[in-house]
Amino acid sequence: MFKNNQLSEILQDPKPDGKERPWRPKKVRSLIIADSYKRLGEEKRANRVKFCGTYLEFTKDTKTGLKFLSGANFCRERLCPMCQWRRSLRAFYEVSTVMDEVQEKHKNLIPLFFTVTVRNCKAEVPELMKTMDSVFKGWNRLLKIRQIERTISGWFRGMELTYNKKTDEFHPHIHALILVDKKYFKGSAYMETAEWVQYWRSAMRIDYDPVCDIRRIKNSPQKRKGIAEVAKYTVKDTDFATADKAFTDRLVSVLSESLRRRRLYAFGGVMKQIAAKFGASEDLIKTGDSTIREDVATVIERYSWRFGLANYVKMK
Repeated sequence: MFKNNQLSEILQDPKPDGKERPWRPKKVRSLIIADSYKRLGEEKRANRVKFCGTYLEFTKDTKTGLKFLSGANFCRERLCPMCQWRRSLRAFYEVSTVMDEVQEKHKNLIPLFFTVTVRNCKAEVPELMKTMDSVFKGWNRLLKIRQIERTISGWFRGMELTYNKKTDEFHPHIHALILVDKKYFKGSAYMETAEWVQYWRSAMRIDYDPVCDIRRIKNSPQKRKGIAEVAKYTVKDTDFATADKAFTDRLVSVLSESLRRRRLYAFGGVMKQIAAKFGASEDLIKTGDSTIREDVATVIERYSWRFGLANYVKMK
């Protein structure tokens, strides 16, 4: 039980919409992953994940009470739930920034939300690695098809792996934002979904019709939702950070090996050119909501993770 004075010192970090940022849930699951790495004999990695995010520093707007992250000790491990979350926020920020410039300087281009899939594969290292390799190669071949090359002016793609516990399979697929000329829908270049399916089938060199989805993003809420979809976590931490130690260890082992040195997010075309101006960044602190105007009265608040309390407590 927390004492009253301890409750008042527990980290509360609501977003402008009032929803709490998931600092504690992410940290709790990072400890599950740290324990898994330790059981797998990866002591150094286990320690990095265990102490990831144990220190958080915020700049607080004294008028609104909103906090803006200004410092933290992130480990950057691929399967760390804390870093996965922050990396997803960073990707969302970068894609949003690029799209803002596209809308400002390339008014003839409009975004489409594009998803391409393949059949599920076994949750085993050789099978998952082989399937991911084929999807990435298929994506590169798709972009070189003459009709596709003439249609797409820019793109951002992200790989997602969803896990099916009933079948013990992964479903690798790509979510992408692609830019096409606004004349696309009225010209001869327009393609129905069935045509995109056939192009993807050809690029993947498979003997079945894969599921594909392509749709226009018509307004700002839809654009934000589409960007969130392409910038989401590669694999949900709740899929592999569980109370079942043997199960967790097996998936952590499979994912660690399969995701090693993978480029899971990428830009292309005009979006790549715009992104290059901002420069690639692994900054997990500045994610678009981490800045505050200089003329606003602020205070600095620091929090540390208390292992015994399993929560963040304000430092004196």
